[in-house]
Amino acid sequence: MAKVVPAEGLVSILKKRNDAVGDHPAQMQQKPSKRRVRFQEIDDNLDQDEVGSGSCILLILLCIATVFLSVGGTALYCTFGDMESPVCTDFADNVDFYYTKLLQGMAELKHWIYLS
Repeated sequence: MAKVVPAEGLVSILKKRNDAVGDHPAQMQQKPSKRRVRFQEIDDNLDQDEVGSGSCILLILLCIATVFLSVGGTALYCTFGDMESPVCTDFADNVDFYYTKLLQGMAELKHWIYLS
């Protein structure tokens, strides 16, 4: 049967030192170390509101960049690629629809500005 020998210099925090004196008399001769562990809280000056607003702005910018890349990529594909593909015909229909809505919105905005 193998005998378990604890590592030198380590003191169990689960047992009192007096309990181990009978099993290991050599440990009694060692002087206890006077090392102290000091815990320090890091003072974080970063406010949670600042982190949240920065994350929100970053998310919005990433969403806008994604829309521009996807619309621009599809427009480039339809300009230099197969203009008769279903992707390009759907894209052209969507562009016509949203462009018409944009023109209607601009005309309505001009109407409200001239009335004021």
